Amino acid sequence: MRHNVELPELDRYRDYLRGHLRDHHFPQLSDNKFIEARVEDAYDRFITERLQGRGVSVATELSYRTLLDGLYVSSYDIVYSVLEENLWTRLPEWSWPSMADHLVTLPSVKEILDRYGVNGDFLSRENHRPMLTELLGIISEILDGYEL
Repeated sequence: MRHNVELPELDRYRDYLRGHLRDHHFPQLSDNKFIEARVEDAYDRFITERLQGRGVSVATELSYRTLLDGLYVSSYDIVYSVLEENLWTRLPEWSWPSMADHLVTLPSVKEILDRYGVNGDFLSRENHRPMLTELLGIISEILDGYEL
């Protein structure tokens, strides 16, 4: 690990990762060790790719893939998309972010998300559609209970 090394590239990776974790509500946002390890891995990937003769743009793209590995889809993203795509007539758009935050904390919603293993490659798996259908059902029931 590169302790006490200040490089502009590391700051760029760090800022990008923190923004991504914040915007997609990943719990790793408060895990500084996780963030620093990812930043260092991404920078190492960039250097390795450049040493192997790859251009800057390719090395940059591959390093950002390393930075975000397993962090493409969050539970929040999935619940938000269910609200946005299927329940937009029941809730005003301004409420979707806070409602998605609330719903991902509910045991019935968490159980579905955990059972289907939402993570970086989740959207490419076959069980993506059945999980969305199941989530839509439970979220609709929850909203019915709230009389929304």
